[in-house]
Amino acid sequence: MSSGYTFKKGNDAPIWHWLAAYSNVNYNGASFAYDGVRFIYFVSQYGSSSAVSTTGLYRYDTWSNAWQWMQNLVAGAHGADIEYDSTRNCLYFITGGALTGWYVLNLNTFNITIAGVVCLPYTVTTMTPVLPFAAGNGATLTWVTDDGLPAQIDTAVAAAGCTTTSLIDSTTPGTFGPGMIGLQVNVLSGAQTGQTGIISAVPNANTLTLICSTLTSGLQVGDVFEMRVPQYMASSATASTLTVAGNAWVANIYANSDVVILSGTGAGQRRRIASNDTTTLTLAGAVTGSVNTGNWTTTPDATSVFKIVPSSDFLYFQPGASTTQFYKIELSAAAPAWTSLTAAPAAISNGSNIMYSKSYAPFQLIAARGLATSTLYNYNIGLNTWGTLTSFWGVETISLGAGVTMYGSKRKLLIHKEGTNRMYWHDLTTGILEPAMTMPYAVPGAYDGKRLKILKSADGVDWAYVMRPGGQEWFRVQLEWV
Repeated sequence: MSSGYTFKKGNDAPIWHWLAAYSNVNYNGASFAYDGVRFIYFVSQYGSSSAVSTTGLYRYDTWSNAWQWMQNLVAGAHGADIEYDSTRNCLYFITGGALTGWYVLNLNTFNITIAGVVCLPYTVTTMTPVLPFAAGNGATLTWVTDDGLPAQIDTAVAAAGCTTTSLIDSTTPGTFGPGMIGLQVNVLSGAQTGQTGIISAVPNANTLTLICSTLTSGLQVGDVFEMRVPQYMASSATASTLTVAGNAWVANIYANSDVVILSGTGAGQRRRIASNDTTTLTLAGAVTGSVNTGNWTTTPDATSVFKIVPSSDFLYFQPGASTTQFYKIELSAAAPAWTSLTAAPAAISNGSNIMYSKSYAPFQLIAARGLATSTLYNYNIGLNTWGTLTSFWGVETISLGAGVTMYGSKRKLLIHKEGTNRMYWHDLTTGILEPAMTMPYAVPGAYDGKRLKILKSADGVDWAYVMRPGGQEWFRVQLEWV
């Protein structure tokens, strides 16, 4: 379906595209994931609107606007979810229904090993160990990656009032958000060009607080700076550490992330970070099956340039079902177990979602709590801690039937309100709720699932795709104007 991609904000209204209808009426549990090139994989429960029943795995071809049935799965209901792993080219999914099973579909033409289990090509493999908690309403699988992570997250122009540890953005209403904590600031123009700092706090949409700042004075009005993944020249190293001079990182903020040697001695190596203090990264001990763990093969030195990026080795699981539990499993380990993480601040369930945005918050996850609230959380992967995000929603809430998805490049959440055809944008920089495009059909409030996602097509255009719960209607709308 061709398009000129010429919509303009404030001039053109977004146009919904009616796509080929889904093969079945989808009910309680549903979710979909995109391979980034051609196929959208859809797992949904159908056959009964009130009980555990048939769960099907289908895929939609974005090139031909056609559906393909792949196979039926373990019967499920509320809590079905699916996630695509671009590093391993496979799907992870759960069928909900208060079950503890999780599954892998290998999309390669050769065997791969996930969490110690051999997965045959185009075969659904039942995984062990089983989920540590049964998947219910709002259950979520979330995979973290640096695949496609931009080196530069954003740029900004300094306003008056900057200091050596505080940067002020000249944009109104501002472009900073809490997901930027852990990113590095690098000054691109002005007297402080080349100086850096690490973002330790975001007091508001116009202000960043820095630690390990090398600024000798505040930026001047008009100076340009960027927010990026941290990058340094090493000062020294041992077989299991890497040290930089003159910095003051937040302790353990980069735990569970990876360090990659870009150039110099040891170039090409990638290793898991177990912990960090103010100046030194300590590598994780060797884990059988995980090639990115253990000591350096070639120890870096003062010629080594490195960056810090998210690790692609973990899958996170939140069981929904009005629980606070949170878990992860190491996908490359030969014999991993589900690890219990710090519990969420309050129960998560109906209308919830745990989302990842490498283009905005590469070291964090963002959670919509659901349960008839407007509460949003952020989870810091390195610190294993939760925070509560600002939300100015008035009386609006989300619950069973709502859809919430991340639009990372715009620092927004797109929300489909349950029981209505209304949609909203939540601005993660300001916390303000704004009206979005209106759906052609209302969403029933009875059905759980993640039927709303924002995808970037192969030609670089952003689309919101949505499947109507309790129906077969399948739509998309272009987001160039956002």
